[in-house]
Amino acid sequence: MEKQILDCVVVGGGPAGARAIYELSKISTNIALIDYRETLGDKLCTGIIGVECIEKYGIDNNIIYQEADSADIINPANDLFHLKSEKPKAYIIDRVQYVQNLINKAKNNNAKIIRKFRVTGINQKENKVAITYSNKDEEKVIYSKSIILASGLENKLINKFNITPLKKENILNGSQLKIKSKYRKVISNTKVFIGSNYGFQGFGWIVPTSKDELLIGVLTKDKSKKIITEFISLVKNKYNIIINESDKKNIKSWGIPIKPLEKTYDNRLLIVGDAAGLVKPITGGGIYYSQISAEIAVETIKQALEINNFNCEVMANYQNKWEKQIGHEITRSNKLRDTLFGFEDNMLNQLTKFTLSNKLIAKILLSKSSSFDNHFASFVNFIDNEKVNSLFSKSKSNSIKTLIPNLKKKFLDNLRN
Repeated sequence: MEKQILDCVVVGGGPAGARAIYELSKISTNIALIDYRETLGDKLCTGIIGVECIEKYGIDNNIIYQEADSADIINPANDLFHLKSEKPKAYIIDRVQYVQNLINKAKNNNAKIIRKFRVTGINQKENKVAITYSNKDEEKVIYSKSIILASGLENKLINKFNITPLKKENILNGSQLKIKSKYRKVISNTKVFIGSNYGFQGFGWIVPTSKDELLIGVLTKDKSKKIITEFISLVKNKYNIIINESDKKNIKSWGIPIKPLEKTYDNRLLIVGDAAGLVKPITGGGIYYSQISAEIAVETIKQALEINNFNCEVMANYQNKWEKQIGHEITRSNKLRDTLFGFEDNMLNQLTKFTLSNKLIAKILLSKSSSFDNHFASFVNFIDNEKVNSLFSKSKSNSIKTLIPNLKKKFLDNLRN
């Protein structure tokens, strides 16, 4: 393989890389994927994907742990609000198997999968790219006409190109613990915890996956490791879950981008998924956008192969396309995050009690107009709803009565900044 020039090499075997190599395998057998892990797709993630993602890309039913048709919201005052939709908005899946299924399909189409090797260098040449990859025992070089970089947020490979990395202020900190526990009697659905206890613009979660597995995590702009330690103590006491000190050693942390790179392409290069910063800013979920960006990337590579031109002008088509599909949603959801995550605990308590205790408002929140993947559109549909506006305007609380007008003003101010 070192002597031949491949059509494309995918660096990274997460959801974005797996989708990319599978889509590539439909148009070429002269391709490869390189990942440092043995088990591809084994990365921190709650594994929750929306109905939109499943409808667009499909899924094997045997890797769905459960339908996410309900959730509990716990406010700073520890009031619990149970929300349940008529139909599932999302599904909790086996993320590793989701990735593995795509990889296996690519392998069946004769794609080359290189495991347990880390890409350490990329060198652009006149008509190809030299990719150096190594493990403890050996170092190799592979040549390709193009690269799809799907190696996640914390990679230094973009420094080899004319790409400016994300600033720290546009990265959230996540920490999560996976434990085995007989918890079903007390935790049967996803629980989301909001308030200042979870740091600046933060929240916590408990997600039941399989019958004996539980994910406990936090996402915040502050130090997530410290916050999750306190959160675990709360969960342990509140729900009588056995969590040993040795379990805490398995806490894993990672960074999640909430803003895309300014430039997600270069000569012979496309950047997809987390590596490109293509993530839902409100929740930090990245699987859906990883699939979209990978699919668009392969469309761009196909065009480049047809005309044998991989310069910036051709590769820029990739960014133009993803910006049209999801760029507007990402930009406005980022501003929306600054708006919605700015409430103090007292206001959060008032707001959750008023909205989530009201059956009509809760029904509107969970209606067809609300989407698991399109948060900005869902927000607009909610605050523009005449019934919602009427209910808020009739509130005896002045802060609730004026909330929607103030939200609209604050959001517009954030958009201008």
